[in-house]
Amino acid sequence: MRVLIFTSSGGTAHDAAAYALQAWLKRWDPNGEVWVEHVLENASVFTRAGVALYNWIQRHGPWMHQIYWRVVEWEDVTKPGTLLAGRFYVIRLLRRLQPDLLISTHPHINRGHFDLAKRVVPGLRCITCCTELEGGFGFSRNWLTRRAEAFWTLSQEVSDDVRRRGYRALPTPALGPLFDPAFEEELEREIPESDIEQLPLLVLGAGANGANNHIRLLETLLPLAGNIRVVALCGRRQAAFRQVQVWAAQHPQLKVEPLAFQGPAAMARLYRTAWAMVARPGARTSTEALASGCVLVFNGFGTTMPQELLARRYFQARDIDRCIRQPKDLVALCRSWLEQPHQYQQLKARMQRHRLSADRDAIRQLLFHGPKALV
Repeated sequence: MRVLIFTSSGGTAHDAAAYALQAWLKRWDPNGEVWVEHVLENASVFTRAGVALYNWIQRHGPWMHQIYWRVVEWEDVTKPGTLLAGRFYVIRLLRRLQPDLLISTHPHINRGHFDLAKRVVPGLRCITCCTELEGGFGFSRNWLTRRAEAFWTLSQEVSDDVRRRGYRALPTPALGPLFDPAFEEELEREIPESDIEQLPLLVLGAGANGANNHIRLLETLLPLAGNIRVVALCGRRQAAFRQVQVWAAQHPQLKVEPLAFQGPAAMARLYRTAWAMVARPGARTSTEALASGCVLVFNGFGTTMPQELLARRYFQARDIDRCIRQPKDLVALCRSWLEQPHQYQQLKARMQRHRLSADRDAIRQLLFHGPKALV
Protein backbone atom coordinates (compact mmCIF):
# COMPACT_ATOMS: atom_id res chain seq x y z
CA MET A 1 0.00 0.00 0.00
CA ARG A 2 1.15 3.54 -0.77
CA VAL A 3 0.56 5.87 2.18
CA LEU A 4 1.10 9.61 2.41
CA ILE A 5 1.06 11.17 5.90
CA PHE A 6 0.47 14.92 6.21
CA THR A 7 1.92 16.55 9.32
CA SER A 8 3.43 19.81 10.59
CA SER A 9 5.99 20.78 13.22
CA GLY A 10 3.58 23.20 14.88
CA GLY A 11 3.72 21.39 18.22
CA THR A 12 5.37 18.05 19.01
CA ALA A 13 2.38 15.69 18.94
CA HIS A 14 1.69 15.85 15.20
CA ASP A 15 5.20 14.92 14.07
CA ALA A 16 5.47 12.20 16.70
CA ALA A 17 2.19 10.63 15.55
CA ALA A 18 3.23 10.83 11.89
CA TYR A 19 6.62 9.13 12.36
CA ALA A 20 5.13 6.48 14.65
CA LEU A 21 2.58 5.69 11.94
CA GLN A 22 5.33 5.49 9.34
CA ALA A 23 7.35 3.07 11.46
CA TRP A 24 4.41 0.74 12.12
CA LEU A 25 3.22 0.82 8.51
CA LYS A 26 6.68 -0.24 7.37
CA ARG A 27 6.56 -3.14 9.82
CA TRP A 28 3.07 -4.18 8.77
CA ASP A 29 3.72 -3.83 5.04
CA PRO A 30 7.47 -4.12 4.27
CA ASN A 31 6.81 -3.90 0.52
CA GLY A 32 4.65 -0.79 0.81
CA GLU A 33 5.72 2.85 0.53
CA VAL A 34 5.16 5.45 3.23
CA TRP A 35 5.97 9.16 3.00
CA VAL A 36 5.78 11.83 5.72
CA GLU A 37 5.17 15.31 4.32
CA HIS A 38 5.38 18.57 6.28
CA VAL A 39 2.80 20.08 4.04
CA LEU A 40 2.20 23.36 5.87
CA GLU A 41 5.91 24.17 5.88
CA ASN A 42 6.58 23.03 2.31
CA ALA A 43 3.47 24.07 0.38
CA SER A 44 3.54 27.85 0.75
CA VAL A 45 5.30 30.78 2.38
CA PHE A 46 2.02 31.78 4.04
CA THR A 47 1.46 28.50 5.91
CA ARG A 48 5.18 28.15 6.70
CA ALA A 49 5.08 31.57 8.38
CA GLY A 50 2.03 30.46 10.39
CA VAL A 51 3.91 27.45 11.77
CA ALA A 52 6.96 29.58 12.59
CA LEU A 53 4.75 32.09 14.43
CA TYR A 54 3.08 29.29 16.39
CA ASN A 55 6.44 27.94 17.59
CA TRP A 56 7.79 31.42 18.37
CA ILE A 57 4.73 32.16 20.55
CA GLN A 58 5.12 28.85 22.36
CA ARG A 59 8.75 29.69 23.21
CA HIS A 60 8.34 33.36 24.09
CA GLY A 61 4.75 34.18 25.05
CA PRO A 62 2.17 31.40 25.42
CA TRP A 63 -0.45 33.98 26.44
CA MET A 64 -0.49 35.20 22.81
CA HIS A 65 -2.07 31.89 21.81
CA GLN A 66 -5.28 33.18 23.35
CA ILE A 67 -5.41 35.48 20.31
CA TYR A 68 -3.61 33.32 17.74
CA TRP A 69 -5.77 30.24 18.36
CA ARG A 70 -9.00 32.19 17.92
CA VAL A 71 -7.76 33.74 14.68
CA VAL A 72 -6.69 30.46 13.07
CA GLU A 73 -10.01 28.83 14.00
CA TRP A 74 -11.33 30.78 10.99
CA GLU A 75 -8.66 29.36 8.72
CA ASP A 76 -11.25 27.10 7.08
CA VAL A 77 -12.77 30.09 5.27
CA THR A 78 -9.64 30.10 3.08
CA LYS A 79 -10.39 26.49 2.06
CA PRO A 80 -13.70 26.52 0.17
CA GLY A 81 -13.55 22.84 -0.80
CA THR A 82 -9.95 23.28 -1.97
CA LEU A 83 -6.78 25.14 -0.99
CA LEU A 84 -5.84 28.72 -1.75
CA ALA A 85 -2.33 28.61 -0.22
CA GLY A 86 -0.08 25.82 -1.48
CA ARG A 87 -2.65 24.34 -3.86
CA PHE A 88 -0.29 23.65 -6.78
CA TYR A 89 2.37 22.13 -4.51
CA VAL A 90 -0.16 19.65 -3.09
CA ILE A 91 -1.47 18.77 -6.56
CA ARG A 92 2.04 18.05 -7.86
CA LEU A 93 2.86 15.99 -4.77
CA LEU A 94 -0.29 13.86 -5.06
CA ARG A 95 0.15 13.30 -8.80
CA ARG A 96 3.75 12.23 -8.30
CA LEU A 97 3.16 9.84 -5.36
CA GLN A 98 -0.34 8.53 -6.25
CA PRO A 99 -1.09 7.32 -2.70
CA ASP A 100 -3.79 4.81 -1.81
CA LEU A 101 -4.26 6.33 1.65
CA LEU A 102 -3.81 9.87 2.97
CA ILE A 103 -3.51 10.35 6.75
CA SER A 104 -3.58 13.73 8.50
CA THR A 105 -2.12 14.17 12.01
CA HIS A 106 -2.70 17.94 12.26
CA PRO A 107 -5.89 20.04 12.61
CA HIS A 108 -5.04 22.34 9.72
CA ILE A 109 -4.45 19.60 7.14
CA ASN A 110 -7.96 18.19 6.83
CA ARG A 111 -10.53 20.65 5.48
CA GLY A 112 -9.69 21.60 1.93
CA HIS A 113 -6.75 19.19 1.78
CA PHE A 114 -8.96 16.08 1.69
CA ASP A 115 -11.37 17.70 -0.79
CA LEU A 116 -8.55 18.55 -3.17
CA ALA A 117 -6.77 15.22 -2.71
CA LYS A 118 -9.87 13.19 -3.61
CA ARG A 119 -10.25 15.12 -6.85
CA VAL A 120 -6.60 14.68 -7.81
CA VAL A 121 -6.42 10.97 -6.90
CA PRO A 122 -9.81 9.29 -7.52
CA GLY A 123 -10.50 6.49 -5.04
CA LEU A 124 -8.10 7.91 -2.46
CA ARG A 125 -9.00 7.07 1.15
CA CYS A 126 -8.52 9.82 3.76
CA ILE A 127 -8.24 9.28 7.52
CA THR A 128 -7.64 11.80 10.30
CA CYS A 129 -5.44 10.70 13.21
CA CYS A 130 -6.45 13.13 15.99
CA THR A 131 -3.82 13.73 18.67
CA GLU A 132 -6.09 15.37 21.28
CA LEU A 133 -7.29 13.81 24.55
CA GLU A 134 -10.47 15.81 25.12
CA GLY A 135 -13.10 17.85 23.32
CA GLY A 136 -14.73 21.16 24.19
CA PHE A 137 -13.15 24.61 24.08
CA GLY A 138 -9.59 24.31 22.75
CA PHE A 139 -10.48 21.53 20.32
CA SER A 140 -10.07 22.99 16.82
CA ARG A 141 -13.02 22.69 14.48
CA ASN A 142 -10.44 22.39 11.69
CA TRP A 143 -9.84 18.78 12.72
CA LEU A 144 -13.21 17.86 11.25
CA THR A 145 -14.31 17.33 7.67
CA ARG A 146 -16.99 15.15 6.12
CA ARG A 147 -14.47 14.15 3.45
CA ALA A 148 -12.72 11.80 5.89
CA GLU A 149 -13.49 8.07 5.87
CA ALA A 150 -12.72 7.87 9.58
CA PHE A 151 -11.67 10.07 12.48
CA TRP A 152 -9.36 8.00 14.70
CA THR A 153 -9.29 9.35 18.27
CA LEU A 154 -7.22 8.68 21.38
CA SER A 155 -10.14 8.69 23.80
CA GLN A 156 -13.89 8.14 23.95
CA GLU A 157 -14.25 11.73 25.16
CA VAL A 158 -13.05 13.06 21.78
CA SER A 159 -15.26 10.62 19.85
CA ASP A 160 -18.29 11.78 21.86
CA ASP A 161 -17.42 15.44 21.26
CA VAL A 162 -17.19 14.88 17.48
CA ARG A 163 -20.71 13.46 17.50
CA ARG A 164 -21.97 16.39 19.59
CA ARG A 165 -20.60 18.70 16.89
CA GLY A 166 -22.93 17.09 14.35
CA TYR A 167 -20.60 14.56 12.66
CA ARG A 168 -22.76 11.56 13.50
CA ALA A 169 -22.16 9.77 10.19
CA LEU A 170 -18.37 10.00 10.54
CA PRO A 171 -16.84 6.84 12.07
CA THR A 172 -14.90 7.93 15.16
CA PRO A 173 -13.20 4.83 16.62
CA ALA A 174 -11.38 5.50 19.92
CA LEU A 175 -8.33 3.31 19.27
CA GLY A 176 -5.80 4.99 21.56
CA PRO A 177 -2.32 6.36 20.80
CA LEU A 178 0.18 4.65 18.53
CA PHE A 179 3.78 5.25 19.60
CA ASP A 180 7.05 4.54 17.85
CA PRO A 181 7.85 0.80 18.11
CA ALA A 182 11.02 1.58 20.08
CA PHE A 183 8.97 3.58 22.63
CA GLU A 184 6.46 0.77 23.06
CA GLU A 185 9.17 -1.90 23.35
CA GLU A 186 10.93 0.12 26.04
CA LEU A 187 7.68 0.46 28.02
CA GLU A 188 7.34 -3.33 28.00
CA ARG A 189 10.97 -3.96 29.08
CA GLU A 190 11.65 -4.80 32.70
CA ILE A 191 13.71 -2.09 34.43
CA PRO A 192 16.97 -3.49 35.87
CA GLU A 193 17.69 -2.54 39.48
CA SER A 194 20.93 -0.92 38.32
CA ASP A 195 18.87 1.67 36.39
CA ILE A 196 17.04 2.81 39.53
CA GLU A 197 18.96 5.36 41.59
CA GLN A 198 18.27 6.37 45.16
CA LEU A 199 17.51 10.05 44.55
CA PRO A 200 14.12 10.81 42.97
CA LEU A 201 14.49 11.95 39.35
CA LEU A 202 12.66 15.12 38.35
CA VAL A 203 12.54 15.66 34.57
CA LEU A 204 12.10 19.19 33.22
CA GLY A 205 10.48 18.75 29.84
CA ALA A 206 10.66 20.82 26.67
CA GLY A 207 9.02 20.48 23.29
CA ALA A 208 11.06 19.62 20.21
CA ASN A 209 11.51 23.36 19.64
CA GLY A 210 13.09 23.73 23.09
CA ALA A 211 10.49 25.92 24.79
CA ASN A 212 11.36 25.87 28.51
CA ASN A 213 11.67 27.69 31.85
CA HIS A 214 14.56 25.54 33.04
CA ILE A 215 16.80 28.19 34.65
CA ARG A 216 13.96 29.75 36.67
CA LEU A 217 12.93 26.31 37.89
CA LEU A 218 16.47 25.19 38.69
CA GLU A 219 17.10 28.33 40.76
CA THR A 220 14.01 27.53 42.81
CA LEU A 221 14.98 23.86 43.23
CA LEU A 222 18.38 24.66 44.79
CA PRO A 223 17.09 24.18 48.37
CA LEU A 224 16.30 20.55 47.45
CA ALA A 225 19.94 19.79 46.54
CA GLY A 226 20.87 16.38 47.88
CA ASN A 227 17.23 15.27 47.93
CA ILE A 228 16.48 15.08 44.20
CA ARG A 229 18.33 14.91 40.91
CA VAL A 230 17.22 16.71 37.75
CA VAL A 231 17.29 15.99 34.03
CA ALA A 232 16.62 19.06 31.85
CA LEU A 233 15.43 18.29 28.33
CA CYS A 234 16.41 20.98 25.83
CA GLY A 235 14.91 19.74 22.56
CA ARG A 236 16.84 20.71 19.46
CA ARG A 237 17.93 24.11 20.79
CA GLN A 238 21.69 24.05 21.39
CA ALA A 239 21.48 27.45 23.09
CA ALA A 240 19.13 26.03 25.73
CA PHE A 241 21.41 23.01 26.23
CA ARG A 242 24.50 25.19 26.74
CA GLN A 243 22.62 27.50 29.12
CA VAL A 244 21.67 24.60 31.40
CA GLN A 245 25.16 23.13 31.10
CA VAL A 246 26.74 26.39 32.30
CA TRP A 247 24.21 26.73 35.15
CA ALA A 248 24.85 23.15 36.30
CA ALA A 249 28.62 23.75 36.40
CA GLN A 250 28.07 26.86 38.54
CA HIS A 251 25.74 25.03 40.98
CA PRO A 252 27.31 21.56 41.53
CA GLN A 253 25.35 21.05 44.77
CA LEU A 254 22.22 20.21 42.71
CA LYS A 255 22.69 17.21 40.46
CA VAL A 256 21.55 18.41 37.00
CA GLU A 257 21.99 16.69 33.64
CA PRO A 258 21.03 18.58 30.45
CA LEU A 259 19.92 16.43 27.53
CA ALA A 260 19.36 17.36 23.88
CA PHE A 261 16.52 15.93 21.79
CA GLN A 262 15.88 12.31 22.80
CA GLY A 263 14.72 9.45 20.62
CA PRO A 264 11.63 7.35 21.42
CA ALA A 265 13.39 4.63 23.43
CA ALA A 266 15.35 7.15 25.52
CA MET A 267 12.16 9.11 26.25
CA ALA A 268 10.35 5.95 27.33
CA ARG A 269 13.19 5.18 29.76
CA LEU A 270 12.93 8.67 31.22
CA TYR A 271 9.18 8.38 31.72
CA ARG A 272 9.58 5.01 33.43
CA THR A 273 12.37 6.07 35.81
CA ALA A 274 11.15 9.63 36.54
CA TRP A 275 9.72 10.55 39.91
CA ALA A 276 7.80 13.22 38.01
CA MET A 277 8.04 15.25 34.81
CA VAL A 278 7.35 18.98 34.48
CA ALA A 279 6.05 20.07 31.06
CA ARG A 280 3.57 22.24 29.21
CA PRO A 281 0.15 20.54 28.87
CA GLY A 282 0.95 19.40 25.34
CA ALA A 283 -0.95 16.51 23.80
CA ARG A 284 2.05 14.27 23.15
CA THR A 285 3.75 14.64 26.53
CA SER A 286 0.41 14.09 28.26
CA THR A 287 -0.32 11.00 26.16
CA GLU A 288 3.16 9.54 26.71
CA ALA A 289 2.91 10.16 30.47
CA LEU A 290 -0.46 8.41 30.54
CA ALA A 291 0.92 5.46 28.58
CA SER A 292 3.89 5.06 30.93
CA GLY A 293 2.15 5.93 34.20
CA CYS A 294 4.53 8.84 34.84
CA VAL A 295 3.39 11.60 37.20
CA LEU A 296 3.09 14.82 35.20
CA VAL A 297 3.24 18.36 36.59
CA PHE A 298 1.87 20.86 34.12
CA ASN A 299 3.86 24.05 33.57
CA GLY A 300 1.27 26.83 33.38
CA PHE A 301 3.69 29.77 33.17
CA GLY A 302 2.40 32.59 30.97
CA THR A 303 -1.17 31.14 31.03
CA THR A 304 -2.52 27.93 29.55
CA MET A 305 -3.07 27.95 25.79
CA PRO A 306 -6.60 27.02 24.57
CA GLN A 307 -5.35 23.78 23.00
CA GLU A 308 -3.56 22.89 26.26
CA LEU A 309 -6.83 23.01 28.17
CA LEU A 310 -7.78 19.69 26.56
CA ALA A 311 -5.08 17.68 28.37
CA ARG A 312 -5.76 19.58 31.60
CA ARG A 313 -9.45 18.72 31.39
CA TYR A 314 -8.71 15.03 30.75
CA PHE A 315 -6.37 14.89 33.76
CA GLN A 316 -8.75 16.84 36.02
CA ALA A 317 -11.54 14.35 35.34
CA ARG A 318 -9.27 11.60 36.74
CA ASP A 319 -7.91 13.61 39.69
CA ILE A 320 -4.35 13.44 38.34
CA ASP A 321 -3.98 17.11 37.35
CA ARG A 322 -1.15 19.01 39.03
CA CYS A 323 -0.21 22.45 37.71
CA ILE A 324 2.30 25.14 38.70
CA ARG A 325 1.92 28.81 37.83
CA GLN A 326 5.28 30.05 39.09
CA PRO A 327 8.62 28.44 40.05
CA LYS A 328 8.00 28.48 43.81
CA ASP A 329 4.94 26.26 43.27
CA LEU A 330 7.20 23.45 42.05
CA VAL A 331 9.51 23.44 45.08
CA ALA A 332 6.47 23.49 47.39
CA LEU A 333 4.94 20.52 45.55
CA CYS A 334 8.21 18.55 45.61
CA ARG A 335 8.69 19.28 49.31
CA SER A 336 5.20 18.02 50.11
CA TRP A 337 5.87 14.76 48.24
CA LEU A 338 9.26 14.28 49.95
CA GLU A 339 7.83 14.97 53.41
CA GLN A 340 4.56 13.07 52.87
CA PRO A 341 5.40 10.31 50.39
CA HIS A 342 1.94 8.72 50.72
CA GLN A 343 0.50 11.73 48.84
CA TYR A 344 2.84 11.06 45.94
CA GLN A 345 2.17 7.32 46.01
CA GLN A 346 -1.59 7.88 45.84
CA LEU A 347 -1.15 10.16 42.80
CA LYS A 348 1.22 7.64 41.18
CA ALA A 349 -1.33 4.86 41.74
CA ARG A 350 -4.05 6.92 40.04
CA MET A 351 -1.73 7.54 37.06
CA GLN A 352 -1.18 3.79 36.79
CA ARG A 353 -4.94 3.09 36.92
CA HIS A 354 -5.59 5.48 34.03
CA ARG A 355 -2.81 4.32 31.72
CA LEU A 356 -3.62 4.67 28.01
CA SER A 357 -2.93 1.96 25.49
CA ALA A 358 -3.63 1.42 21.80
CA ASP A 359 -5.71 -1.25 20.11
CA ARG A 360 -2.92 -1.96 17.65
CA ASP A 361 -4.78 -4.66 15.74
CA ALA A 362 -7.80 -2.40 15.25
CA ILE A 363 -5.54 0.45 14.04
CA ARG A 364 -4.00 -1.87 11.48
CA GLN A 365 -7.45 -3.00 10.29
CA LEU A 366 -8.61 0.61 9.99
CA LEU A 367 -5.60 1.68 7.92
CA PHE A 368 -5.54 -1.26 5.57
CA HIS A 369 -9.24 -2.08 5.23
CA GLY A 370 -11.22 0.99 6.37
CA PRO A 371 -13.73 1.57 9.21
CA LYS A 372 -16.05 -1.25 8.06
CA ALA A 373 -13.37 -3.74 9.12
CA LEU A 374 -13.86 -2.62 12.75
CA VAL A 375 -17.55 -3.53 12.88
